[in-house]
Amino acid sequence: MDALDIRIVEALQKRGDITHAELAGLVGSTASTCLRRVRDLQKSGILIENIYRADAARLGRSLRAIITATTKDHTRADRDALAKCIRAEPAIAYAYGVTGELDAILIGNFKDMVEYQEVCDRLFDGVESVVRYTTHFISETYKDEPAIPCDVARDQSADG
Repeated sequence: MDALDIRIVEALQKRGDITHAELAGLVGSTASTCLRRVRDLQKSGILIENIYRADAARLGRSLRAIITATTKDHTRADRDALAKCIRAEPAIAYAYGVTGELDAILIGNFKDMVEYQEVCDRLFDGVESVVRYTTHFISETYKDEPAIPCDVARDQSADG
């Protein structure tokens, strides 16, 4: 990636719905160059999707929670069984396998406590290897920014 690619990635992470002409103005290039560069960045797997983020509260899902889960033996089979159940739950927006004492961290958007409990019952009663789960309800949002910093790519571009 060169400096122009980095500027394109940074701009599109802030607003992916802009036209190539608008993008060109932001990054100091031409629309045709931006179109070609965006396609190349997509083909290379650097740009992986272009989606709109929705407001959970306006969709009636204002109860947000971070849930951690631990399995009995921390085996691949345990983690795979849990992951399969997690993928089937629409209220779970993000789910990560993690290192350390925990096996998974989930982030969900629920309409109410009833739905939250139903989801937890399905997830954690449905996988016999889960021995514990803990929930932290989100009361304030200090930062909710999905953009990934491009500083390392910028440094590598400058070095190369």
